[in-house]
Formats: sequence, structure tokens, C-alpha cells
Amino acid sequence: MRRYITQADKFLPAHGLAACLVDLACQRQVNQHKLLRGTGIFREDLLRPDCYLSLSQLMRLLSQFQRLMPGHDSAFQLGHRLFPDFSAEANAIRYSSHLSQALRLLTRFRLQLAPLLFAYRYRHKGFSYLLLSDAVGMDSRQYQFVVELYCCLLVSASRHLLGQRMPFWFEFPFSRPRHIQEYEEHLGLRLAFDRPAMAIRFEEKWLSQPLPQASALRQQLALQQIQASRVVRYTLVEAVSGCLRRQRHGGLQEVADRLEMSPATLKRRLKEHNLRFSQLQDRVNMQEALYLLTVQGLNNGEVAEKLSFNDVPNFRRACKRWTGLTPSELRALSPGC
Repeated sequence: MRRYITQADKFLPAHGLAACLVDLACQRQVNQHKLLRGTGIFREDLLRPDCYLSLSQLMRLLSQFQRLMPGHDSAFQLGHRLFPDFSAEANAIRYSSHLSQALRLLTRFRLQLAPLLFAYRYRHKGFSYLLLSDAVGMDSRQYQFVVELYCCLLVSASRHLLGQRMPFWFEFPFSRPRHIQEYEEHLGLRLAFDRPAMAIRFEEKWLSQPLPQASALRQQLALQQIQASRVVRYTLVEAVSGCLRRQRHGGLQEVADRLEMSPATLKRRLKEHNLRFSQLQDRVNMQEALYLLTVQGLNNGEVAEKLSFNDVPNFRRACKRWTGLTPSELRALSPGC
């Protein structure tokens, strides 16, 4: 079986995000028939433990939800509801011994629990940095909504696991919203906007703190319930991005070979996600450059060499194209807030 899924693959548990969307919409008096219209999802599907949805179905449902829901807090309300749920994957995380183990399991089961974004983690001087990326090919409005949702999920889940609120620093790649009070209430005050990429920072000391609900036996029971055949870890977008990170000089042909498809098929499947191969190349390089410039503080020549640019002027032009800022202007951005 493939280790990645595409837009059409039915692999996402219907009782997860989709069920939470429908439940919250009903509580807000949203017409359920209007919400589900055109999605290919029926209410009885959400009650079946063996029902799975595709990414395209989930994205259509999300679009309907955004259009019909009143107020500015729906993403944050969903974030509070998503964890814990009754799935074996969520239980495996819930009974972790430390937050570091919970984070590893979240990475392992991300596609079942949080399929729309993925993250690369960097570590530097006692801090972890999570750079988040779109895993499915969303438009800007959907992306901002999902970012709000998953940031709130991270805050809510960590508080549930630790028994106290863990401090996070958030950097958002969009303008300061008018409903800033919702951000401050649900995410805290460590917020920065108009940044080149979506980033989250936290102190690594939290990862080793014992969790009050830890249970090796209950965790093992939860892991035994998970069907190994259904544990796919990546969307196609994430799989391509991973290849590009591991193989800096890799082009379309090399990545297609690694994913066992033709270049034409890879281009066609990425088009289904509203993405081009060159966009993913730029995104991977931009995120790496941001980390090396803003966190590690490397000079232009060092970063250009690590990213396999022929010379510094080419790297400087690429930075300007990616972010609208020069490397010097990027370096001046302090990490966190």
C-alpha cells in the first residue's frame, strides 16, 4: 500500500474533524442539509466507525462550514473539541509518559488526527521551532482558518496532557486580524503577524515533564487497537516536500522516481492539490532559509551553501522572491515575539 494519500483517497476517519464540524455547526443552528450539500457526506456516515472520507470531501465540508458559520471564533472552538476524542490514536497520545512521547505519536498518527497541516521541527538553544505547512493545497482563507484551528488544538491538547497551560510563541503569515481578542483568549499574548511563514516556538524543558495521566498499559492497549495497514503517515504534498528536504538537488524526475510514478503523473496529482512542483521547492527552501537566517543567524554565504545555491546574489534574489524581504531584513526578525 502507498505510504501517502491523494485528494481522492478515502482514508480520514469520519468521526474526527468532520464530525466535530457538523456537531459545532448544529449547536450554532446552522442548517445541516446546507452544510453537507455537495460534500458526498451524510449524517449517518458520521455515526459509522468504519466510514472514511477523502481530503476533497473534507475540504468541501470545511468551505461550507466557513461560509455558513456565524462569528469569528469557530476555528478556536473546534480546536478545543478535537482532543481528546474516542479514537485509539488519541488514547495512545493521552496516556503518554512525557510530552516528547506524545509529540512522536502525534507525528506518527497526524494524518488520522490532524490531516490538513504538517510541521518540520528544528531545535536550537533549548527551544523547539515548528514550521507549519499546508498539507493539502488550501486557498488563503481556508489556510488561515486551519492555522487558527490547529494552533488552538496544540494549546488545548498540551493543557489537557500537562494539567496546566504551556507557553507557546506564534508567528502568523497573515495580517493582524480584527478579532485579535479571540487569538489572545485562546492562544495567549505571544503573537506576531505579517511573518514570512507559520512558526511556533516553545521551550524544550516542557517535553520531559511527566504527564499526570500516563499509563503504559492503557497506551499499549490503544496501540494494539490501531490497524497497522491503515497507518499512512503522509499526504502527497508532504511526501514530495520530504523528498525535497532530503535531496536538495532533486528535480521532478528524481522525486517522481522516489514516489514510484512518472513525472507527468506527479504533476497531475499535484495539480489536484492546486500546487506546482516548483511551489513546493520554493516553500521547502524558504522555510530552511528562514530558520538558518532568523534562528541560527548564519550569514548569506553560509545559507546559500547549505541550500545549494551557486552564489550569494542568486540566493538573495530567491529570498526576495519568496518573502518580499532581503536576507538581511529576514535576519533582523527576532524569533518568537
